[in-house]
Amino acid sequence: MGFFSSSETKEAPNRSKREQCWESRDIYFACLDKIQVSNPFQPDNVTKINKNCSKEDQKFQKDCVASWVKYFKEKRPFDLKKERMLREAKEQNAEVIPLPGVRPST
Repeated sequence: MGFFSSSETKEAPNRSKREQCWESRDIYFACLDKIQVSNPFQPDNVTKINKNCSKEDQKFQKDCVASWVKYFKEKRPFDLKKERMLREAKEQNAEVIPLPGVRPST
């Protein structure tokens, strides 16, 4: 008896499937940008997303593993906030101090 009750094991997505997932994610996020939605999980955004980005969301969910969809959607607000803070710091000529163990963003 193992940890998994199902005898079916799912394969990890290969490179082309990952690239398709990322492309679908980028298209969906571009749609969210167009309607000015940063957090797709916020309840007051659901109607707006369903009205304007439902096709993109369906393709994103079809092309990506469910756990990736959840991860990318949860990560989006933090990524946008990070980008905004870095942009504001750059505009103010703030000094960027590299932290050990943290890769600089490009």
